[in-house]
Amino acid sequence: MTKSIIPIEIPETPITDKMFIRQGWERYIHTEPEKDEDDDIEDAPYYWVLPLPKDNPDELAVCLISSESDESEEISLPIGTYVVEIANSNGIGICITEEEVEMLYQSLTGRDINSD
Repeated sequence: MTKSIIPIEIPETPITDKMFIRQGWERYIHTEPEKDEDDDIEDAPYYWVLPLPKDNPDELAVCLISSESDESEEISLPIGTYVVEIANSNGIGICITEEEVEMLYQSLTGRDINSD
């Protein structure tokens, strides 16, 4: 008797602003040094940061960081989507789906990112 293999389907939800807001990430505006303070920052690129674990008050805590909001096309992603990685790690822990972010967070902290 042969056993049939049942494929496992893992959802692949793109990383968007909605995920960052839902999970409590901090949004940072990318300001360029040559811009005046009076310049409109409403359209300025931004990125998202989450300390590990996310209730960590230490400003020097290891963090997850997203690509900038205007980088999607440069890194071959659909507009409005992001890549997340461990900050200052040169690509370690790179994630392109919400599910990967959830697994990385749980692996690094032992906690569920959606219930913290």
